Parts: sequence; C-alpha cells; structure tokens
Amino acid sequence: MFSGISINEFREKFKTEQDCLQYILDKKLSGGYSCPRCQSDQYGKGREWHYLRCKKCGYDASTTAGTMFHKCKLGLLKAFEMAFRVSVRKKGMSSCELAKEFDCQQRSAWLWKAKIQEAMKSSGRHTLSGDVEVDEFLVGGFSAGEPGRTHGSKDLVVLAIEKVRDKKGKVTIGRAYCRVVDDASSDSLKKIFEEHIAPQASVKTDGWCGYWPLGKDWNITKEKSNKGAGFPILHIHIMNIKGWLRGVHHRCETHRLQKYLDEYHFRFNRRGFLNSIFDKLITKMTQAEPVSYKMIKCELNT
Repeated sequence: MFSGISINEFREKFKTEQDCLQYILDKKLSGGYSCPRCQSDQYGKGREWHYLRCKKCGYDASTTAGTMFHKCKLGLLKAFEMAFRVSVRKKGMSSCELAKEFDCQQRSAWLWKAKIQEAMKSSGRHTLSGDVEVDEFLVGGFSAGEPGRTHGSKDLVVLAIEKVRDKKGKVTIGRAYCRVVDDASSDSLKKIFEEHIAPQASVKTDGWCGYWPLGKDWNITKEKSNKGAGFPILHIHIMNIKGWLRGVHHRCETHRLQKYLDEYHFRFNRRGFLNSIFDKLITKMTQAEPVSYKMIKCELNT
C-alpha cells in the first residue's frame, strides 16, 4: 500500500505506466479473482503480464478492465498523479488547474476529475452516531423576495455532522455528509437520515416542521437556530463548504453539485488518515464499475 502525501514520495513509487498497472492489479486481486464472464475464481497468465486469463472459459482481460481506469486516454501515470493531487491537497484542484498543471485540454481534465468524483461517493456503510446536528443551507445565497426555505433558482442542501471530542476535550466534527434536496419537506429530508444517520443517534435540528414526522424513527430534539448561533460548529462547516466552492471552483451546475459535495466530504472525513487517502481512492476506483466519457457527457447535457 502506498503511504504518503508528498509528491516526491508519489513519484518515487510511481515512475512508469507499469508501476501503475501493477498497483491496480494488486488491488484487483486483493479481494480474490472473479472472471467477468463466468465468475470463475481460477486464472492464469494472459497475453501480456498485466492480463488475466480465466482457466474455465478462457476470457482474457486486461488489468484495467472493469475499473474506472478502463480506456483511460490520459495515460495511467498522468491519471494517477491527477488522482493523487485531488485527494491529498486540502482543497483539491479544479479542472482548470489540472489542465494547466498536466498540460492537457480542460475538457479532458474535467472528464477525468468527474470519474474521480464518482469514486469519492460515500459507501453509506459508516453512519453518524452519538450527537448529530442537521440543518439545510443554500448554495448561491438567498434570492430577494424568496424568504425561508424557498430557494428559487438556488440549490438547497441538507447537512448532517457528528459531534465528537478531541484529545483535549474540545468539541469538534467527526464525520459529515451532505445531500442536495429538491425541497425542505420531510420526504426529501428523510433521505439523508436513511443513508447516513444511525437510528440510535441523538439528532438536534432547528424548529422546521419538515423534521417533525422523522421523530417517529429517530431521536430528534429541537433548538432555535438564532441565525446559526444555536449551531456554531455546523454553520462553520457550511461556511467552509461555500468558501471552497467559491474559491476553488467558482461555480457549480445543479446537476453536478452532489458530486462536488461528495468530493469535499471524501477528503474531510479522511483528514486524519491522509497517508492512506490516495490508496483508498485507487481502491474505490478499481472496485467501481467503469464510467464512460459518453455517460458523463450525457449527464452534462441533461
């Protein structure tokens, strides 16, 4: 497993395309081999060293087949380093920065980063427990004449954070998750509870009526927000998200906002494990189903 956050450490480990292929191969085989065609667990040497041939049906597949690196046109070495930069840097990198840094077209950098963001989506296996706070916020700010939860052309996002105490006894955020919602109804708000909040958690919200029906399945208490004063840590996190979107990416389309929020929280929730964050990303990209450029471009045009 590669461990480190220094670019020098990265370049010492990954010097050639073969180094990247070997790393992907090791990740694929760490959970055992399964033939994509017949699901056999027996394999032998394929046409090249990085190919695996099924002993049962003879299907010969490359290392990158069935991963997000399938048909990567940037080259594996460049793709690996892009993924490394996006994962280990505190604020990541925009596609414009990546294009300049790696001397490629901005569209190519954007499409590859879109693949990285797909892999950064939460698995949903690690739910928030203990003391949890939930609130909504708007990306883009409030529109004149649209008070309260009416968001008009802005994007409404619901945020859940887990409050913990550090070694010095200071209350801070453990993990956090965001979800873009259509409105502030209980049906829309319930989704983040189902995906990311354990039933035994103690959840604190403001007095919004959309949370009332959820009290049947979660332990929910209410506290006045007082324009954020009642939830100081949560609202600091909201300001950090907004500052990151404005400062690094400048703008984000509604249909891509969830992907950017997933990226932000992939890094945030692993901020204490930066040495292994790149390895985790490569593992997820290796285990995930391939996402073609055509699929991402179709999403861009919808």
